[in-house]
Amino acid sequence: MWNFARKIGEKNGEPEWLIQLREEAESYIDRAPFPEEIKSVDLEYYNPMGRGDIDLPDIKDPRNIPPEIRDMLTKMGIPEREWPTVLGMIQVDTSSSISSLKSYFEKLGVILLPFRDALKEVEEAREYAFKLMPYKENKIVAYHTAYWNGGVYLKIGKNVKVPQPLHTYFLITESKLAQADHALFILEEGSEATLIEGCTAPILTRFSAHLGATEVYVKKNAKAKVVVLQNWPGYVNTRPYTRVVVEDGGEIEVVVAILGTGKTSGRYEEIFLKGKGSKAKINSISFVRDQGYLDDVIKVYLEAPETTGYINTKGVVKDNGISNSYTLIEARKEAENSLGHIECTGLLLNRGAIHSTFPFIYSNTRSAQLEHEAFVGKIGDDVIEYMRSRGLTEEKAVSLVLRGYIDPVAEMIPFEFSAEIRRMANILAERGGA
Repeated sequence: MWNFARKIGEKNGEPEWLIQLREEAESYIDRAPFPEEIKSVDLEYYNPMGRGDIDLPDIKDPRNIPPEIRDMLTKMGIPEREWPTVLGMIQVDTSSSISSLKSYFEKLGVILLPFRDALKEVEEAREYAFKLMPYKENKIVAYHTAYWNGGVYLKIGKNVKVPQPLHTYFLITESKLAQADHALFILEEGSEATLIEGCTAPILTRFSAHLGATEVYVKKNAKAKVVVLQNWPGYVNTRPYTRVVVEDGGEIEVVVAILGTGKTSGRYEEIFLKGKGSKAKINSISFVRDQGYLDDVIKVYLEAPETTGYINTKGVVKDNGISNSYTLIEARKEAENSLGHIECTGLLLNRGAIHSTFPFIYSNTRSAQLEHEAFVGKIGDDVIEYMRSRGLTEEKAVSLVLRGYIDPVAEMIPFEFSAEIRRMANILAERGGA
């Protein structure tokens, strides 16, 4: 039934090689399996050429924002005057905004383009695009390759150190209705940059599925920090996919904050440490509540000597939420004298909440040192009683414990976003919880 690939490519004026890649991926969708750790979703339900399968009115006035989203923004402490901005309601002249951004970043040694334009204009973009995630990998990647729409290309030049975080979600306003945006980041040798993906405000999307993909190349001695922020409305199924390659002496730090999982979320991230002395550090914090469902998959492959992989996941689950954390560090035979550590913890706020951890470590070399630890539990009654004896209400006590639990991750995120994450502790602590 899949027959959209060529239509999308021709509509966008894409070169024939790209259209053919779309068609090849499209022909493989039905045969491709879902990743075994990710809950499947019926992709045949969605029309990748439509403007969305959810009936939402065009919201041009903050007074028309749906009540549940108004309530969340209020609880998160976001001033009403800022609602149009964080919800993407402010329309900008895309051509002029991109032009001014390009001019600014070019002075710093940064190339910034919409992903589709980069594939037409930049040879290096064509060389790297879709190489880290071949469409035969699985159903998510096949669907994304066939039907991606929108995205951003970002290249940091050799030895360029970008002083401020790059908020990449501001760069794809043109395609905010797309259900499958593609991001390609390249950090050249010796460069340094912090990239912020996503948006912490609930997204007024017309699609009930989002299958975005990100490819990241960290070259020799480059340092990248990627901050991923997500908060999806309750009708959206998300399956974002990320792959990273790190060369000699390169470092990648990933900080993930999932404030809202939507209906179901399956985040899949793989990092390949291919260079000697390369490092990967991933810290993830997720909040699952109501009927939310999350599969959080993080894998690090040590493929060269003296590499280091660190994964730390924290899950907070309330109501009838379900959260699963799948983590893997694998040391391959070339990874002599490498180190790997996994730490998975979960905090349950009531009897109906479920959090499961599945840590895996494998070593194909005797000189690698790999370890893991895991814990899932609830806030002890003795802790709550002690705090109540000191004059705190039960809600305040739960909030304080949550703050202590999430702060190690929240402090790694720029202040304006970490403040929202900390406010989530207060929201989850409402109506008791422990």
